Amino acid sequence: MKGQQSLEMIAIYSLAIIVIGSIFYIIFTFFPSLTGGTTQSSYSGFPGFRIVQQGYISSKSLFYIEFQNLLNENVNIDGISIVISGTNYTNFVCSKTYIPALEYSECNLTAVSLGSSFTGNGFIYYTPKNISSSPVIASSGSIIN
Repeated sequence: MKGQQSLEMIAIYSLAIIVIGSIFYIIFTFFPSLTGGTTQSSYSGFPGFRIVQQGYISSKSLFYIEFQNLLNENVNIDGISIVISGTNYTNFVCSKTYIPALEYSECNLTAVSLGSSFTGNGFIYYTPKNISSSPVIASSGSIIN
């Protein structure tokens, strides 16, 4: 009889520990702001380009974005801009402005104090090389830091 009661007690305590652990897992995973965590840098959109990485280094006042040309054609990068809280930042310097298909470029915006977290819209302005009229086209997306 005592053996059965001991097993039942162990089973109940084990179940309680599993339930409490599950609750903590859900809180830490789905509600990081409740635990003091910060949001992960992310992006969405930018058709024709794959964002490899982006972020903000506050110690250097540097916002960077690295992307790959997925347009199946060579392009010239005519500019990059991000709009955060109504302010348009356009002074980006790119490692390459001519990007063949499937190649990469990184662009940096320096001397900007964006703060540790922000949300904005980004634009990659480009000109396809195979079009004679050379229109400037914008690929847009959102950026969260």
